[in-house]
Amino acid sequence: MMTRLNDYWRLIIKNTQAVCLCGLVCVVLLFSLQPLVFAAEDTVESREPEKVEDASEQLEQQTVTPKQDKKVDLDNVDTLPEVSVKEIRAKEDSGINPTQSITTITSEQLQRSQFSNVFEAVRSVPGVSTSGGPRASGMTFSIRGFADNEDVVVKVDGAPKAFEKYRMGGTFIEPELLRSIEVQRGPQISSGSGALGGTIIAQTKNAADFLRPGQTVGAKAKFGYGNNNDEYSRSYMLYARPHERLDILYNYSNRQSNNITLADKTKLDNSAIESVSHLLKVSIFPTDDLEVITSLVKFTDTGMQPYDATGGQPGFFGYVRRATDDFSWTETLNYTPDNPWLNLKAVFAGGYTNLHDLLKPGWSNINPSNSFCNGIIFTPNPSNKTICPGDLNDYYNYKTRTIDLSNTAIIAKTDHVELSVLAGWQYNSREREVSRFYENSNSSVQVNSYPGGQNLTAPSGNRSYKAFYVQPSIQLGQLNIKPGYRRDDYEVEVTGALTKKRLAQFGQSDKIEFTAETFSLGLAYDLFQRNSPEKLTVYSNYAQGFRPPLLDEYFTAGGFGSRCLFPQTPSTICGDLYNLQNSESTEAGISYQNPKLWGTNVFLSSKLNFYHIYTANLFTSMRYDTAQGKYTQDGWERRNGIEFESFLQYQGWFMRGSYSKISGELNNGLTAVPLYTVPGNALNINIGKEITSSVDANLTFRKISDRDVILSGDGSATSPYTYGIQNGYVLWNAGVNWRVSPNVTLRLIGENLTNNQYRFDNAMGGAGILGPGRNVKFFAELMY
Repeated sequence: MMTRLNDYWRLIIKNTQAVCLCGLVCVVLLFSLQPLVFAAEDTVESREPEKVEDASEQLEQQTVTPKQDKKVDLDNVDTLPEVSVKEIRAKEDSGINPTQSITTITSEQLQRSQFSNVFEAVRSVPGVSTSGGPRASGMTFSIRGFADNEDVVVKVDGAPKAFEKYRMGGTFIEPELLRSIEVQRGPQISSGSGALGGTIIAQTKNAADFLRPGQTVGAKAKFGYGNNNDEYSRSYMLYARPHERLDILYNYSNRQSNNITLADKTKLDNSAIESVSHLLKVSIFPTDDLEVITSLVKFTDTGMQPYDATGGQPGFFGYVRRATDDFSWTETLNYTPDNPWLNLKAVFAGGYTNLHDLLKPGWSNINPSNSFCNGIIFTPNPSNKTICPGDLNDYYNYKTRTIDLSNTAIIAKTDHVELSVLAGWQYNSREREVSRFYENSNSSVQVNSYPGGQNLTAPSGNRSYKAFYVQPSIQLGQLNIKPGYRRDDYEVEVTGALTKKRLAQFGQSDKIEFTAETFSLGLAYDLFQRNSPEKLTVYSNYAQGFRPPLLDEYFTAGGFGSRCLFPQTPSTICGDLYNLQNSESTEAGISYQNPKLWGTNVFLSSKLNFYHIYTANLFTSMRYDTAQGKYTQDGWERRNGIEFESFLQYQGWFMRGSYSKISGELNNGLTAVPLYTVPGNALNINIGKEITSSVDANLTFRKISDRDVILSGDGSATSPYTYGIQNGYVLWNAGVNWRVSPNVTLRLIGENLTNNQYRFDNAMGGAGILGPGRNVKFFAELMY
């Protein structure tokens, strides 16, 4: 059930006192600093307008990235007038792609808001929400209502982060390490299979992001505290550019906290944080045309967590002590010679994720307690070694390998015609080893149910693919045409000996191979001349996508997870009975960019987008049709959405806004129901002001509407869904940043200032878990 527009005004009126209190704080802050504002404005206004504009243009021309830095005389950068840097505010990147559903969270946004996790950082992007809960291990990205891990691809410095475990998030990224986050909504030709919802691409920092003009080595220490859960965070960074062809950065981050406090002052059990992150990044520029980047990222996390991390309050599965060790390495090569046919990027990446779940007896019904057991000792008869299993240990070990080659060739270029071709080849391999061992290896449950540690409900296996794609771009005057083609060759194999034996027993293959081809087409037309700084563009995009079944879907045996049960399939393993889950996405929209709106210094970038997505062959609709005498998979989803995003900047002011609405229908193969996995309508507004050259403040408003949730039922004819309402909510956040000196910065961040109670989305359609109450965070940054 979606909230209408007038509900928004009722909610504002209902929260008048809290809103006024928050607004009063901001007004007092602004007026208390107003003399400094006047002083800064007088300094700027005393200059002639022409000189200020020239200085701004000079700053824009002389500010370089590490890539550009190779070809620019460094002496020119070092002699940049210091007064220009202090008094002229450079235009912030809007992060809005004018013709594609791509939004980038910039380094300015990340620094300004000091997000506690990467999921908070993307929640203001239209069409994006967070499913699961406030624990990082239980959060998943939801893009356009696609909330499963396998529907959203996540990459860090080009390395895909693959994780497949029952109801667990598995995205381990510390936002302190990031310089930007790109959010691609919908399938993109280079994203790879599985990106039905979209792709999250995170880029880590490098030394050039911190070094000041003329500086070759530096260091940064950062300390933070959050009062909601007594969170203490600290990070230490060393960075250097000892030579113009070498860039080095190392960052260590540590985050420790107690349990999260909810809005009603109660604690969220087992939500404490104990994580450590490392980043080592080295960039080498052997020649002006070549850049080689090595990136190493490591993350560890330990503590008590719900076994079902993405669900609501723990139930049947209870709690576990979970230890996570995640590591990835990336080798990136950028080769850009003065040759229009060559703009080559090569990524070689790998990594691992090792996870250990410890379940003591009684923590979960998976390992229930026994009053006659003292550890592994059966107290009535200690000589009996088969009764008491003791502690349960689950081990998940993942390994990934990636090769990603792409090149953009400019075939022809004139004043009115330009032809370029993007081509790429990709290889990705994911290996998973799963084992379950009880403390007592002689217990009957170990010997009979998990011989040798093998678990039929979570089999070990490998999944790999090779892919080729090509995407020409044809620019004819103001019209751009961008067709695309992609081919994926997949191989999925189960390696667990017990599962392989079971498949062989019933004549099923332990390896599945298939090929999938997808097509795309993009059209864009600039209503103004191409050389005009003002851009008004209409566009339309069409893209096909697919998702292959997971190892658990292909090869899980038994009633837990398998949809192919006896007697139709004696092995109870679906195997190649599954078809691919396919989708078609169509979108159309209009975007507008103007660096000097109405002839002033107002910079505006806006985009309005409409989309329709149809997804067929839903895996959840796999069932045996007794009338047809075969398995069918004819379920489908249909969703429609609206996305709006805008960025406006004037002198020291900025405003970011976004709105998204999703609705749809789901057919499980038997009946059609409302699409209950989509989030509520979302409105986000972020307003900020650079009060002086050293102080800036910002205020964020987030309004989430009601959403449908499932209270009971499984959607079958005998057990139809019973629906309820998950109430919408309003969140107010605010922040103040004070650059005390070139070497000291203080930040004060307030989250959920009105202490509203709210729930995250639940990807399974039920009511979500409660979110944190009010949180005030303080950070001190010391730079050398």
